[in-house]
Amino acid sequence: MTAASSNSGDDVSCSNWEQNGEICRGSGYGKVVSVAAAAAAAAAAAQQLPFCFVPPFTSLEQRAKLDSAKRFVTELNIRAVIAKQATLQMQQPQAQAQQPQAKPPRQPITMLCRIYVGNIGYDIDEDGVRVAFSPFGSIKAVEMGWDATRTKHKGFAFVEYELPEAAALAIAGMNGAPLGMRSIRVSRPNNVTDASQVIDEMIKESDLQNWLYVANVRRDLSEGDLRLVFEAFGSVLQCVLAPATEAEAANGDKHRGFGYLQYETAQEATESMKNMKTFDLGGQVLRVGRAATAPEKSVPHLLREPPPPKNNNADQSESSSTTATNFQTEAESAACSLKSGAAQILSANNSVAQGNGDSGS
Repeated sequence: MTAASSNSGDDVSCSNWEQNGEICRGSGYGKVVSVAAAAAAAAAAAQQLPFCFVPPFTSLEQRAKLDSAKRFVTELNIRAVIAKQATLQMQQPQAQAQQPQAKPPRQPITMLCRIYVGNIGYDIDEDGVRVAFSPFGSIKAVEMGWDATRTKHKGFAFVEYELPEAAALAIAGMNGAPLGMRSIRVSRPNNVTDASQVIDEMIKESDLQNWLYVANVRRDLSEGDLRLVFEAFGSVLQCVLAPATEAEAANGDKHRGFGYLQYETAQEATESMKNMKTFDLGGQVLRVGRAATAPEKSVPHLLREPPPPKNNNADQSESSSTTATNFQTEAESAACSLKSGAAQILSANNSVAQGNGDSGS
C-alpha cells in the first residue's frame, strides 16, 4: 500500500471519529485522538471488550497523549480498588461484632489428670514415685524420662491419675515436699493452661458446689464411718466410696480408698474442706478437695438427688431466735464430735482386730 492510500485511509477513519466529536486537530500531520477517546479505548481494553479501535500513531504528541490517558485510567482503577478494600475493611468489624464470640476449646479431661514431677533423686524409681503420689487418688500410669546412655532416669516424671481432683490435690500437697534426698517440684505440664478455670466451669456445669472429693481413706472403713466423722461440720446428704475391684476385694479391701461427700449447703462443704484436708484418720492423712467430675462415674450405683427443699412454713420467729444459739453450740461441739467420732471408729476397729486375734489363738 502506498503512502497516499494509507493517508487517505487514515483520513477516512479520522473523519468518522471527527463526526462523533471524538478527535481534535493538532499541529502535526493527521488527526490527534482526544484524551476522552483514549481513555474510552483504554477502559474498553481493560474490560476485555471484543473490539477496540486505537488510531495509528502519527506523531510523538499523539503517543504522549495516549500514554497520559492510559495512566489516567490506571489511576482510576487503582482508586476504585482502594475504595473497595476500605469498604470491606469497614464492614468486617461490624460483621464480627454481630457474630457470637466462640468459646476457646476446653482442655481434655485426660490432660487435667496429668502432673509433672521434677527434681527427682536418682535413688527414687518409678515405684517410689507411685507410692509417694498414691494417697491423692488412683494412678493410671507413671512415665519417667529414661537416659539409655547413663542407664538412669533423667530426674523427672509424669503421673497420670484417673480423676482431675486427684491431680489438683497432688500439686497442692506435693510441690516442694521432700522425696528421698531432694525437694521435688510438682506442677501442670506445659501444654495445660487455665486448669483452675476449666475445673471451676466443670463444677458449675455439673452442679457440684456441695460435693467434696475425699482420698486416702483407710480401706477397712465403711461409708457410715466416714459420714460420722464429716457430720461434725454439717448435714451430710450422701457419702459414697468407690467400690473395690475384684483383686482389691480379694485382699479384704472394702473400697478403693477415695469417695465423695455431699453437704446440704456449699458453706458447710467449704468449712469441712478447710478443716479436714490434713486430718489424720486412723494413721492416714485425708486428702480433701472440691469434686469436679460427676461422682456417678466412679461410683456406678450412685443416684444423685437434689438437696431436699427447706420447710418455709415453719415459724420464722422461733427459728430466728434459736439460730444464733444453735450455731454457737454446733461450732463449740464440732471439734469434740470430730475427735469422738474418730475415736469410736478406731476403738471399734481395734476391738474387732482383738476379737479376731483371740479367736485365732
